[in-house]
Amino acid sequence: KKNIVKKCIELFGEIQENADDFKKFYEQFSKNVKLGVHEDSGNRAKLSELLMYHSTKSGDEMTSLKDYISRMPESQKDIYYITGETKKPVE
Repeated sequence: KKNIVKKCIELFGEIQENADDFKKFYEQFSKNVKLGVHEDSGNRAKLSELLMYHSTKSGDEMTSLKDYISRMPESQKDIYYITGETKKPVE
């Protein structure tokens, strides 16, 4: 089981290298990835790198936490967020 999970996470990382492919993947499997982050403590860090978020700067596209942090001004020390079922009710 561990080898299958490890191989899947590696493949997800390869898919992530192509933005269009990863967008399709994430649309289909984002709930599964999020569930994995909560349930698989051994792979939580690797799975969390796959998570995508909406931000005020990304428009309709989603961004990874890593990309968000790379765009933060040096003076910004905190990240504020709001959650909801979909993007529309929280706008």
